[in-house]
Formats: sequence, C-alpha cells, structure tokens
Amino acid sequence: MIKFFRKIRQRLLSENKFSKYLLYAIGEIVLVVIGILIALSINNWNESRKIRNAEVEILYNLKTVLEFNLEGLKEINKQHTSEFEDGMHLLHLFGTNVSNISKSKLDSLTSNAFSGFSFEAKDGYIKSLIASNKIDYLQNAELKSFISSFESMVIDASQEDGFVRRLLNERLWPSTDGKLSALNSISSSERYKEFPKGTYSSDYQWFFNNREMEDLTANIVAWKKENVIDEQIFMDKIEIMIQSINAELKEK
Repeated sequence: MIKFFRKIRQRLLSENKFSKYLLYAIGEIVLVVIGILIALSINNWNESRKIRNAEVEILYNLKTVLEFNLEGLKEINKQHTSEFEDGMHLLHLFGTNVSNISKSKLDSLTSNAFSGFSFEAKDGYIKSLIASNKIDYLQNAELKSFISSFESMVIDASQEDGFVRRLLNERLWPSTDGKLSALNSISSSERYKEFPKGTYSSDYQWFFNNREMEDLTANIVAWKKENVIDEQIFMDKIEIMIQSINAELKEK
C-alpha cells in the first residue's frame, strides 16, 4: 500500500502537477491522522471494556465479601443481644434475695452476660482492592466511599468489645476470684460443656449485695447495648450496599 502511494506521488511530480500533488499529500496526511484516531479509539474502547469487565468482577467479589461479613455480624449481634438481655436480668437482681434462684441458673446468666465474644471482619479483599487502587474501577461513588471507609466502620461497630473486655479482664474477674466459681460459670455454657463442675459454689449473695459488682455489671451491660446498636447500624449499611451492587450488576 505504501509503495502504491509512493508511485502516485512520483507520477504527479514527474508531470509537474504540483497543486494536485499538494492536495494529494494533504489527503494522505488526513488519512494517516484518521487511521491513528481510529486506532486510538479502538485501543481506548478495548481499555474501557477491560475496566468494565474488571469492575463487574470486583462487584461480584465485593458482594460475596459483604454477604459473608453480614452473616458474621448477624451471628455476633444475636450473641451480643442475648448477652445484653441476660445482663439486664442480672441488674434487676442486685439488692434482692437470690437464694430462691438456682445456682445453675445464675451460673448460666453470668456465663453469658459476661462473655467476651467479638466480631472479626473478613476484609482482606477490600484492603487489597484499596492498596492496588482497583477501587477506582468502581463507577458508583457511594459504593466506592463505603468500601474506602469499611475498616473505620468495622472499628465503630466493634470498639465497645475492647471496653467490655478490659472491664472483664482487669476488674470483674480479679474481683470475683474465689467468690464466683469460674468453672461452674464456664461449664454451664453449651460451648464449654466438656468442662467439669467447679469444686465450690458461687457466693451470689455476696455478688448481688456488692456495690462494686453492681457498678461493673451496669457498665458492662451498657457497653453491650451500644455494641448491639452499632452492629445493627453497620448491618443496615452493608445490606444497602449489597442492594446497590445488585442494581449495578443488573445494568452491566
């Protein structure tokens, strides 16, 4: 093709048809420019297609990750709700005569109310997405913002766990050693049913007439309520984002 165009130029020059040669040369330049533009357009289209395909893959992966975390949140929220309810039950027993309540019932209540389970987010994919800047492939600004702030939302939803654990480990358990049987409390839980019973019974009369225990229990239960609320807020946000992802995938 290049040889063909060269022959035309040489013929026009040999025939002293300079004006026609000039017009031809301009036309040839225009054709070259158009060819370059077409090539660039095709390349941009290919790149755009690759990005859109990558976005779809990211959306599917994000949906899987968010659904997995949502299930984990639902489980821990159910557990924390149960802990809060049993904690409220304990609070109503302070200053009362608990001798008519079985020790096994009180062991079960304290075991659950003073548990320290926490939510462990599965966010490895999200962190890698942010680190590799592939999050920029997402066109949905709201979803991009949600993913960017996912780690901070995990912290907001679970930070009360740390406060509860410190109260349990640093104050409650050291104060109840030798007074409340840890073994009886632990073995009353289905999770630790293989544990044996303790060698002594808990002194619940002492516990429910102790001001320090009342204050500690009140603070622990209050933090657990905040935990339940924050987890529910986070679950609602995740559900909204999953719906948004489903809408995005439907349009792709």
